[in-house]
Amino acid sequence: MIERFFGTKYRIYYHILFWVGYILFYTIFWGSYEGSNYWDETLQLLFLLPWKLIPTYITLYYLMPKYLYPKRTSTYILLSLILAISMALIDRYMNWRFLYHWFNPEDEHWKDPVWYLPKVINSLLSVYTPVFVAMAIKLQRFYYKKEQINKELEKEKIETELKFLKAQIHPHFLFNTLNSIYSLSLEKSEKTPDAVLGLSKFLDYMLYDCNDRLISVQKEWEELMNLVALEQLRYGDKLSISTRFEDDSSTSFIPPLLLLPFVENAFKHGADTLLDDSFIDIHLKLTGHQLQFTVENSKASSEESEELDGDKNIGLKNVKRRLALFFPDKHHLEIHQEPDQFSVKLEIDLSDVNS
Repeated sequence: MIERFFGTKYRIYYHILFWVGYILFYTIFWGSYEGSNYWDETLQLLFLLPWKLIPTYITLYYLMPKYLYPKRTSTYILLSLILAISMALIDRYMNWRFLYHWFNPEDEHWKDPVWYLPKVINSLLSVYTPVFVAMAIKLQRFYYKKEQINKELEKEKIETELKFLKAQIHPHFLFNTLNSIYSLSLEKSEKTPDAVLGLSKFLDYMLYDCNDRLISVQKEWEELMNLVALEQLRYGDKLSISTRFEDDSSTSFIPPLLLLPFVENAFKHGADTLLDDSFIDIHLKLTGHQLQFTVENSKASSEESEELDGDKNIGLKNVKRRLALFFPDKHHLEIHQEPDQFSVKLEIDLSDVNS
């Protein structure tokens, strides 16, 4: 029953320490003031302690949760005033009726009327000093917990959004790749089985390896090259593809499929049948935890320019959002669209996710 009232057994210890500290502080403070009479001061504090305990715990466990937190401020203030005046009058009466006679009869403080205003105000301050201290501690803990809960909710929201964005990549990539395989099948190409096998390997990667929040940059590059090989089966010599990976042998990690949309977009524009010299140039450089990724591709001048954030560019919109969530203020993305060329330059500081 006691543990339920205070919360947990650990909180009981905190409350005991709080009141022991309160008694020790005022014993030393007033005991020194009264001529090192520490024992009498301790007895007086213990005698009046119930009138500190009652308003403290009514405030902490009834008034604050029921009225202050729900922002019913006027009711909270009214009830707090009633409680404060009641406890101050009781404290004043206990001093007037008992303590003055027991500990200071020669001063005749008891001759002042019990309603003597300065003494009532003194009792009010005495009663509510521990109440205010306890309130300050509880409010600090309340807002700290609230902040932690908000951070957890925000983290869960971001994680949910990231999972949704990653899930969007799967059907988008599958749609584009199946189109490629469909084109090969229409041509009755002997490369069709290899394309299906390549798609199978890539889907295995997407379904299993991509469940990890982060993968190595080396692994991401390998899967990008699988995609390039898959697309190259379709275009053959019609498309010139150049790939370079500069690695300083450091192990760095990035979110899976982060670079895929840029390569997909390059094949979408660079492998154009209207061009005699279609090209795609993919360059990934890793220096320490600094990643630089560039993709350049040809583009038919007659091709209509698409809005980069338009509905058709799901992949680019997706990767921009993922970059903003994973690397806020830690990445720089440049996308240039010219009449005959499309280029992407991405720089990411991976130090935070690799620390």
